[in-house]
Amino acid sequence: MTNLCKYQFRKNKYGDELLIDLIHLEATEKYLKENPRHCLTYFDITLVDEGSGIFVIDGHECMVEHNQLFFTTPYQIREWKLTKMPKGLVVFFEEEFLCNFFNDALFVQNLSFFRNGTAIPYLTLTIEQGEYLRGLLLQIEHEILENKEHHLLRAILYQVLAWLNKVYQAHYGLKPVSIGQRTLHFNRLVEKNFSTNHSVLFYANEICITPGHLNELVKKEMGISCKQIIINRLVLEAKRMLLYSENSISTIADDLGFTDTSYFIRLFKKVTGLSPLSFRNEKGN
Repeated sequence: MTNLCKYQFRKNKYGDELLIDLIHLEATEKYLKENPRHCLTYFDITLVDEGSGIFVIDGHECMVEHNQLFFTTPYQIREWKLTKMPKGLVVFFEEEFLCNFFNDALFVQNLSFFRNGTAIPYLTLTIEQGEYLRGLLLQIEHEILENKEHHLLRAILYQVLAWLNKVYQAHYGLKPVSIGQRTLHFNRLVEKNFSTNHSVLFYANEICITPGHLNELVKKEMGISCKQIIINRLVLEAKRMLLYSENSISTIADDLGFTDTSYFIRLFKKVTGLSPLSFRNEKGN
């Protein structure tokens, strides 16, 4: 895990700071061969035109094929297992590129496909949907190369994300759900503290509301309890450690704040159906 390649956003690639970029997937061939397993510090949407193999996003195996769309959020572990180098378009951006300028500061967080740890990270588009999205992405590329007009780029990106959210929800049969400020605050606190604080009381105190009220808000907006969100985040990190490190089960349990390794093993098995060792043996390379 400590040696995992981490790609940072090149904010000054075009001179002045620009927090959005679009590249052709085939231009990343060198990097995919050098570091097929890596993570990004920014949001990424990849549309495949052609290629073959598997793209793994935090354990989700996705086929690399025409009109396949991949979504990744910051720090998700990605791995390309390719039999044919893919071609396509990749748009990526920092959250602040949109949210610092729109009234809806939670826009990106409320996108169904960017729900880190819970969203299915891929979507197969129809021919018509693929062509429509390709056209919008090429508009972004043209604007970046020709004018770099930030407001126009935000508008096109907003259109891309809002349209994709609608398509994604329809495909997976999801209902529109909006996350409020306190639920977002809770999720961000969990992301920072999950390995040291497993108690709902800790997060409620940080947000200055009662555990019962926090749980009520979170369950209404996300469909699961605060405790389950904490557990899911711990299990996600445990999966990453099991797959991408050689640490022992007891070391992983300790790193995740469990004083009792046996309890960690029981909890992991309850969520995944496998013991940590079985998961490593079955899912690992």
